[in-house]
Amino acid sequence: MSKHETPMTRWYWRTMNRRQGLLIEEFPAVKRDGAKGKNKRHIDGVIVLGQKAERRGPRKGDRELVKGKRVIVIQSKARRLGMSLIGQVVVSRELLKDLKAKVAKSVGVCREDDRILHKVLRRFKRCEAVVYRRGKK
Repeated sequence: MSKHETPMTRWYWRTMNRRQGLLIEEFPAVKRDGAKGKNKRHIDGVIVLGQKAERRGPRKGDRELVKGKRVIVIQSKARRLGMSLIGQVVVSRELLKDLKAKVAKSVGVCREDDRILHKVLRRFKRCEAVVYRRGKK
């Protein structure tokens, strides 16, 4: 959990998504397996649509929970939209697809937009960026 980015992830779920679905914070997209060359990878937030509206931390079985479900993937950065956040948005979408989730969209929440990079991000299906507005809808 991040002091600056967790509130941004929660803000997206609460305001932009109107608290619809289950928000799983620090979602374990990839488990560490040194023998197979896998490093663990957490996603800031995954909203499982159609589930009871609540937010919680990761639990055993979450990777199976998303199988066949519509989800929204959230990555947050407490700075301007940049190439690293764009990469996280695109790769996180693919990691959830690998778990057989139906990705409705993958969102990058940032403090400030960048017109040029935002245009690049929109080239990827179901990927977008949203500027965090603390205390505003």
